[in-house]
Amino acid sequence: HHDVTYRVSRCSELCQSSPLYQFSPQDVESILPEACVFAGVLPLDQTVAASLVAVERAFGYEERVVVGVIQADFRWETGEALRWEGNRKLPGETKDVAFFPRAVVERNCLILPPKVKPKAQFYTQSRSPAVMLEFINQNCNTYRTLEGDLSFQGLHREEILSNIFHVADVSTFSMGVKFGLTNTTEQCSDNSHTGPTESETCGLYEGVHGEFGATGDYRYTEEESGTFNVENNLRQKVDSSNLNKEKVSDKIVECERIPVPTREEFFHSYVKRSRPVIITGAMKDWNVFEKWSNEFLRKEFGKEEVHIKLTSGGEYEGVEDASLWEDYGTFQIPGQVRDQLQFPDLVVVRPATMNLKFAKFLDMIEEIAHSDVKNISAYLEYSSIPQYMPSLEADIPGFPFVTPLLIRRHLNMWLSDGNTLGKLHFDPFDNLLCQISGRKEVILFDLHDNTRLYEAHIPEAILGFNNRTGQFRRKTLLDSTSMVMSPVDILKPDFKRFPKFSAALPMNCTIEEGDVLFMPAHWWHEVQSFPSRTQHRNLAINFWYEPFLTREFPCPTCSLDVNPHYRHLLG
Repeated sequence: HHDVTYRVSRCSELCQSSPLYQFSPQDVESILPEACVFAGVLPLDQTVAASLVAVERAFGYEERVVVGVIQADFRWETGEALRWEGNRKLPGETKDVAFFPRAVVERNCLILPPKVKPKAQFYTQSRSPAVMLEFINQNCNTYRTLEGDLSFQGLHREEILSNIFHVADVSTFSMGVKFGLTNTTEQCSDNSHTGPTESETCGLYEGVHGEFGATGDYRYTEEESGTFNVENNLRQKVDSSNLNKEKVSDKIVECERIPVPTREEFFHSYVKRSRPVIITGAMKDWNVFEKWSNEFLRKEFGKEEVHIKLTSGGEYEGVEDASLWEDYGTFQIPGQVRDQLQFPDLVVVRPATMNLKFAKFLDMIEEIAHSDVKNISAYLEYSSIPQYMPSLEADIPGFPFVTPLLIRRHLNMWLSDGNTLGKLHFDPFDNLLCQISGRKEVILFDLHDNTRLYEAHIPEAILGFNNRTGQFRRKTLLDSTSMVMSPVDILKPDFKRFPKFSAALPMNCTIEEGDVLFMPAHWWHEVQSFPSRTQHRNLAINFWYEPFLTREFPCPTCSLDVNPHYRHLLG
């Protein structure tokens, strides 16, 4: 395991005659899961050696970087020679400095590819200590000065990570309290290994399955917000604690609602803090509420083909028992994968799909809304506006408080008859969800203890649909997994199987027409849509942005960090 103590002790033990530690191939391979390696290639000239010594001192207490030297004849224990990325060499250049990026943990795929030895990158920039330092900071996501201190950016990053919003800042109302548990402490949650006793059920009694509509009345005040005033390289923290604010304890706390913020307010009080907020009035100048009628969409895009999702009851991406599926007795998950699954008996139910003309889809949701068609739900979800309906962008001027702060990755349309339920999941993007027709009740949970939400790889299955008979079929189990869905049903939680969920704290962020919900990346959310009383549909668009704060997933214990894309915003 690589840490500062290990490095200092090894260096004092093995580097008596040199200020730089000489890494063996085994050292490099053991360090890379935790840190970058920046190493001179022996023999070194005096200038490079002096620069490496200065850089080593700068990163002496940085756990994500180690600096030293390697032999020119560097070979792995297999006898394989060190390979260089690109394996190029410019005239007059020597391979005298090697850079090994930190090895990224493969979390997406449970069947790992054959392990290959790391490649080194050829460091081609100036050999001055300052340039080397900047290269390492940029490529290892570190923030050090040549003196070994944290840079201003590093201090800003630390302050951001220590000031992230938690629902616990404003509420003590847990899911255990909501469903009538007599004990909702973590001690209760950790007793799931016991038998079917009072400890295991945590005092759960039947008949307490209320709706999420009852919300708390917590309201935002200016005194709560936290921000940084950055002038003349000085940083002043404005008190952002909620210690003097009474927390909601008897109802689900409501999302804060604010008028359109300035860019500075939005960044300092919400983006940096990973704090959800509903923004009112941000869409008042948009030409969408009247113009984007079904008739208009049918006229403009009716002949275009769209890809829609279908379910029988309006629930999308729920999790259920795999034994309900026809393939259950014959489908085999590879043993290598099954051994790594926390919930091999469950599946995420992907909806059936259909390609059809946009006009036909609009006919379908109107027939569903008027009950002319029953036992079916149709949803045009995360459909790319730039790709399929680019002319609509002219009606969406965007938001001055976010442009050019965040990098837009996607702009999507969400359209249905209005009675859909998107089950509990998270998205790896910062999200602005803009409600045009109808209402969405969004129940959120923060991401600071994802063991409570049981984050994991969960096997997938896909519904079949017979267009001729209108019948759905649970048949096809898949060999893929979902990484963003929770196995917990928040409407009917199984506290025996998921006891830690009793300690999760919900937040209600219901948005009406004209509201914009900022939902930070990785916040868990379940979305119940309701139709417009006049238009009998639910229509929203959303902007997905490169997240300011991000993390690895699935990884229940991984925490947020500032996205390297936004280093420039740290000062």
